[in-house]
Amino acid sequence: MKKVFFATFFVLVFLVACSNNGNNDIYSGLEDDEEPSETTDKDHDAAERPDDASRPGGGGGNEGGISGSTGSNDKDSEENDDETDTPDDDETQDSGENQPSDTDNGENQDENTDADNGNGENNDGNQEKPDETPEGDDEIYALEPDVAACTSGIPSDSEKQKVLDRLNYLRAIHKLKPVQYNDAYDEITGECALVIAANKNLSHTPDSSWKCWSQVAYDGCYSSNISLATATNQDLSLTDSAEIIDGFMTEENEVPPTTLGHRRWFIDPWLKTIAFGRADYSDGAGHFVLGSAVRVINRDDPDDQQDISDTDIKFVAYPFENYPAELYNDNVMMSFTVIKDKFSKYSNGTGITFSTATIAIVDQNNKTMKVKNIEFDTDGYGVPNNLRWYAEGIKPNVKYNVTVSNVMINNNSEFYQYWFELK
Repeated sequence: MKKVFFATFFVLVFLVACSNNGNNDIYSGLEDDEEPSETTDKDHDAAERPDDASRPGGGGGNEGGISGSTGSNDKDSEENDDETDTPDDDETQDSGENQPSDTDNGENQDENTDADNGNGENNDGNQEKPDETPEGDDEIYALEPDVAACTSGIPSDSEKQKVLDRLNYLRAIHKLKPVQYNDAYDEITGECALVIAANKNLSHTPDSSWKCWSQVAYDGCYSSNISLATATNQDLSLTDSAEIIDGFMTEENEVPPTTLGHRRWFIDPWLKTIAFGRADYSDGAGHFVLGSAVRVINRDDPDDQQDISDTDIKFVAYPFENYPAELYNDNVMMSFTVIKDKFSKYSNGTGITFSTATIAIVDQNNKTMKVKNIEFDTDGYGVPNNLRWYAEGIKPNVKYNVTVSNVMINNNSEFYQYWFELK
């Protein structure tokens, strides 16, 4: 699903992570900056992700729609450099350049993939990849945006479906229920994407000084994973919207402290609906801009949350079982989330301690792979807890067994085992 670009382009990625920390002001203490960077012959992925919005008082459900899920981020807003924008993550962060790509998730669908995670066996990992081009519709927009006139657009049904299918394909591998798309939020995601593109800047809280600002745009950016990409001599309007999802999943654009906020929203077992917006334009002199938003947080409808009480999910791990090789490399963190309570999402942010946890990755020849830069939190956004790390020497088409030990759950030591293979 990657497209090949032959021109050099500049991409500036901005990541902001936002954490609630029990305060009413979920944006307090956030910072973000970014500097443009240059890349060549590569797709661009820029993604911004929401944070604490999923906690009580911080906003958190999603809204349902045609077949996706909505997302919203609670993030600090900060300005990035003009060149390209990139996603916001949970706490405040700025990130350097990356390749563009942002996406939103859609609502879950009740059918597909059992949500039996971790140790569940509903899915065998052989999920069918969605078609890259839905039949009968190659248009990106049903309503074309006009950035110069501050008019937002609406993606075509086929483009929305690409985003939804890609996200649900990945959720199925994790044995999570599919999300649904809620087109009731097309306006807010479209307005958010418009503001990002018009200002060539990323923020979950754009203010009224921004070009094309509106309260609707603010609401969309506040509740979404967002991204911005700019390029020279590379037509970003050709970017496949499904690639934006991949950029949010890998989080290669995030800078320390890493939180994996965007990914956490996309593989949140409770995510139910999404909506997607994008806006691209050219200045006619070989400079191209693409802004995008995927709504993942819903503060207004507590019922817009996936019911996972009938699943066997015990954890969410990345990568997991047979996993797309394009979503992992040495610059991508692995991650692990414990699901100790399937009935109350937010209780999974308490009673869990990773400070004593150990991680062992062993290949098929019993060689132990090096694990480094272990981080963790129980901040409650997206998936409520998260253990993450880098691993060295991981290769495609090799099966690896992972054991996460000494995780303290309500003062009891637990361990978890799973495997993955990059295909």
